[in-house]
Amino acid sequence: MAASQDLIKKNTWLVSLLIAVVFFLLIQFFFLDVFVVNNNDMLSSYSKGDGLLIRKNTNAYKRNNVLLIEYPLMDSAVSKTLFIQRLVALPGDTFQLKDKSVYINGVLQEDPSGIQFNYFVKSKSSPLDSIFKINYGLTEGGKVSDQFDYSFALTKEQKGILEKDSIVKSIELKTEQKNMFDETCFPGSIHCRWNADQYGKIYLPKKNDVIALDTTIISLYENMIVQYEQNQLEVRQDSIFINGQYSKNYAVKNNYYFVLGDNRDNANDSRVWGFLPENFIKGKVLYRLKSAK
Repeated sequence: MAASQDLIKKNTWLVSLLIAVVFFLLIQFFFLDVFVVNNNDMLSSYSKGDGLLIRKNTNAYKRNNVLLIEYPLMDSAVSKTLFIQRLVALPGDTFQLKDKSVYINGVLQEDPSGIQFNYFVKSKSSPLDSIFKINYGLTEGGKVSDQFDYSFALTKEQKGILEKDSIVKSIELKTEQKNMFDETCFPGSIHCRWNADQYGKIYLPKKNDVIALDTTIISLYENMIVQYEQNQLEVRQDSIFINGQYSKNYAVKNNYYFVLGDNRDNANDSRVWGFLPENFIKGKVLYRLKSAK
């Protein structure tokens, strides 16, 4: 009788353990994942090697969420690569950058804490050596001339501290001027004379939107129509044909977002490759385990 009871207890324990393991695997498969930061797009908010807990399979995204995304350019050498970016604009929003400042639907947005920009730093009379950079946590940038000129990515806090150092002569924010066209910025069209600091206005399409098309703005939506929504598109002189049909409008099938890196002047983000389709979002960051480095 005692042996029978021990067997029952043992089997009950094994069943409980099995249920716990299955439950854990289901939770991991359907809801949670772990990701290790693999680039510097989000410095200084997140560093290479940081471990992140990711909430998967959710579409409850809000501005300023940090997202795990798949690189959306199919023909790129880095396609299928996962990385993190900060969500700044939702489907239906109008996004704009003026002098590096983010505007959503015409309203100025507060920068997240930890965001950093590139600054020109000039020393008075001596080089800024490796000890100097270590002391101030300067991890990105370096010398740009032999006349004691440097460029560093700095947070506002770092800039304020550096300005108090007697060796520093001046610190100037590096900013691209308005109407200075940068063809490496999406969509790379002369009809959108934008750069990384002066960008937009650009509307983020949402599902079921009907967008008016013409040859001056088609560059904004070509990737969306062809690559993300699997249509054929042809421009003949001043006419647009989608799947062989003359089209003045296009009905959007999916939701699209706009993301930026916190390492703002050194990030490969939506300013480079454009709209982020919703199905390329793999989850959002819930928790950060800082790297020991």
